[in-house]
Parts: sequence; C-alpha cells; structure tokens
Amino acid sequence: MAYLVEALQECSAVAATEAVRFALEPLNRYETDLIHTVEEGLNLIQRVGADNFGLLLDTFHMNIEEPSIEASIRACGDRIFHFHVADSNRWHPGAGHLDFPSILSALRETGYGGYVSGEFMPVPDADTGAQQAIEHLRPMI
Repeated sequence: MAYLVEALQECSAVAATEAVRFALEPLNRYETDLIHTVEEGLNLIQRVGADNFGLLLDTFHMNIEEPSIEASIRACGDRIFHFHVADSNRWHPGAGHLDFPSILSALRETGYGGYVSGEFMPVPDADTGAQQAIEHLRPMI
C-alpha cells in the first residue's frame, strides 16, 4: 500500500501539470485484492492527498461490496470523477434488480455533472444492450 500511495502521488503530481484528473475504480473482491469499497477508495485518496485523484464508481461492483450503494455514492461527494452503470447481473440497466432511480438520484445529490457510461455485457448483443440501457435510464435523467 505504501508503494501504491507513493506511485499515485507521483502520477498525480505529473498529471496536475497538464490539468489531468484520474480515477481509481474500486473493484469487487472476486477481481482484485486491493481496493474494494468506497471507504477504502476514500482512505486512499486521503493518503495520496491530490485534488486531481478521485474515484470511478461502478454499480456492478458496488452491488457486491457496498451495504448501501446510495449511501456510498453520497459519501464520495465531489470525489466521484466518473460513473459506470451495469445491473446486478452485469447486463444493461433494467435487466437485473438494481434501483437505478434511487442510485441516480443519489448521484445527482452529490452535484456530479460528468458522464454516466455503460459498462455491461453485450447481451443479447452490443447494440440491443445499449439501446435497452438508454431506454431504461433516459426517463431518470
């Protein structure tokens, strides 16, 4: 962890000279053994101490690791630099059991004004999955 903090401090310093922000994505325990939760991500951000270092939140991973997706989103505040959506089954939003109206409402409460991008399985195919995600999410925006 000390090596990671040192490396991120160095990257943050160089990125800041070009006004570049970058984000770490907490991943679920089945995909990494490093940063799994928003709390762990926020602790890392504090240790790095750079304004241009934040989090990329992903609803699929949050569904596995966070007791409350909405509370975790609110805890991040302005440290959310990007946001991925996928439903509980890693399919497009609307194909699983996640409460996207509540999730996106919590995201809006933080003042987040960036992109919400889909990162989900191309089921039944990429074009159909994307279209279904748009149709499901558009009324919530």
